[in-house]
Amino acid sequence: MFTRKINYIWLLNLVVLIVTVFFGIEQANRGAEISNLENRFDIISSQKRELTESIFQNGDLSVVENKLSSSDFVKPSKVIYINSIETVASIK
Repeated sequence: MFTRKINYIWLLNLVVLIVTVFFGIEQANRGAEISNLENRFDIISSQKRELTESIFQNGDLSVVENKLSSSDFVKPSKVIYINSIETVASIK
């Protein structure tokens, strides 16, 4: 009877050890997945930052003016604004 209890204790310890190893491997897998997701998040964040910077750099008026002047567009020397209050067309 005493040896039978010892066998049950050893069997129980073996089951606990197997379950512990299994859960340890599962936790390691989850940690690796989380690390992979964090790395992808960092890459995407840096790409977003670079795209935002390029939008602001390309939207700068001096950059646009330089691009236009290199494309043979000329800045006008005089700008005339016309303000018309008169009726242009009407329905009779």
